[in-house]
Amino acid sequence: MAKRRFIRDFVGVLNSNIFSIICGLLVVILLTHILGVDGFGLYYALLVIPLIVVSLTHLGIRGASIFMIGQKKFTDDDIVSSVLFILIFSGIIGILASIGAYSIFYEPEYTILLISLVVIIIPFRLGIIYIGGIFLGKDEIKEANRFEWAINLINLLLAIILVWHFKTGLLGAIISLTTANILVGFWAIYKVSIKFSIRIRYIPEIVKQLLKLGVMYAFTFFVIQLNYRVDILLLEKLSSIHEVGIYSLGIHITEQLWQVPFAISIVLFSRTANAKDYSLMTESTVSLARLSFILILFLSLIAIIVAPYLIPLIFGKDFTASVIILQYILPGVIILVIFRVLSGQLAGMGKPHYAVYIFIPALIINIILNYFLIPKYGGKGAAIASNISYILGTIGYWIIYCRVLNISAIEILRFKKKDFNTLIELKQKLQLKWKN
Repeated sequence: MAKRRFIRDFVGVLNSNIFSIICGLLVVILLTHILGVDGFGLYYALLVIPLIVVSLTHLGIRGASIFMIGQKKFTDDDIVSSVLFILIFSGIIGILASIGAYSIFYEPEYTILLISLVVIIIPFRLGIIYIGGIFLGKDEIKEANRFEWAINLINLLLAIILVWHFKTGLLGAIISLTTANILVGFWAIYKVSIKFSIRIRYIPEIVKQLLKLGVMYAFTFFVIQLNYRVDILLLEKLSSIHEVGIYSLGIHITEQLWQVPFAISIVLFSRTANAKDYSLMTESTVSLARLSFILILFLSLIAIIVAPYLIPLIFGKDFTASVIILQYILPGVIILVIFRVLSGQLAGMGKPHYAVYIFIPALIINIILNYFLIPKYGGKGAAIASNISYILGTIGYWIIYCRVLNISAIEILRFKKKDFNTLIELKQKLQLKWKN
């Protein structure tokens, strides 16, 4: 892996993610002030089901297409045509699955109109994910990034118009998000149509391989996403919408710390899928995991110090209790950084299933602990349950990673001078990028 090119792509992904974070944060500030704690809790609760459904019904096609395009066993046009064929059916399945889930987790505040608007997001969101995977497979990381920050930017602009100016409340917030996904979804389809010569058609050999490999990616992603979101579903059932609102804000803020390892993971996935020498990838991956852990630990300490002042100031005094949630959940968020970096390499090698072996037991532990802790401790109990799940999952994944790639279990503790040389190069690259 060429270090300079990796740093360039990482900086590109990170810059896009930072822009997305800023847009997303402004949306959250707007919604928390206008909707209040209960309204924001309802907004977040409404979106949990589509997030989980998409994590399952995307069928792992994003990961499978990255791997298959990188392996170059079929033409790009045939792979893209097959991906779009699968998209039609997965979109239908996603809509039906969401409707079924809402019937189970129904709340009186969930009107037919709100549910319909949220469900419409699913096929367009799936399209953005699929097409993003196509561009990542071609190592066009910058192009794939545009789709993600565009959604957040359009959502912000529409929320300002509908929620703030026209005071349409929760309905306006959902319309803003739905419209943003629809517009970017059509844009993604347009971009892929001008780059490839495609026809939506069934090519048995390619579709079967995409689905066979994709199922591994899909189930892995679903299990991990469920680990991230099951606490909100259970908090909604075992506590109150008010508690969901407080908890959701704390979780939303802390999860922004994952943008650095997420950016690294995307680049590692794309690079590994196109790599010939995995030993060099392993050395770079472990080094990046060490650096990410230290960086997120440092940022988390800053967050602990400033959160008691900034959260009430930015989001309003009604959300002061979110400070405690943030502080409770940080230990698990910090250590999960290691998993998020390492998983990029194994996924790029076509081995995402190793995460399932670890995170299914972690998910079960998470659910059991939530049932015991939420009734007594509310959001703090959900945070404790997530922490234990994240920590156990990361430790287990590190052990498997070492066995698969035949490295020492203490390798991650061996900080080296060149680790920090990478950090210096990254700092210089960021400074140059921001000056320009």
